[in-house]
Amino acid sequence: MIVAFIVGAAVLVLRGLQMKKALKGLRGALNLELQKVSLAGERTNEQLESAKKKFELLNGSLKRFSTAQAQLRLINEALGEAEAFVTRARAFIPSK
Repeated sequence: MIVAFIVGAAVLVLRGLQMKKALKGLRGALNLELQKVSLAGERTNEQLESAKKKFELLNGSLKRFSTAQAQLRLINEALGEAEAFVTRARAFIPSK
């Protein structure tokens, strides 16, 4: 009976040491994965900031494009009116 108790205690100590070693490895692996997640989060934040800056630049470009497009539309309308005026004026100019 005492022998069984000693063997049981020895097995219990060995299993405890194995569990301690496994938990230590698990802790190391978890720390490594948490570092990877943290770095990925930092990269994501950097990419988000870059995307925000690019969006602001794009938004400014779109505003400038819209302004240029409106100006071009006005110029085209003015040219159309000038062409119509010239066409009407030609009706009064005698041809040779």
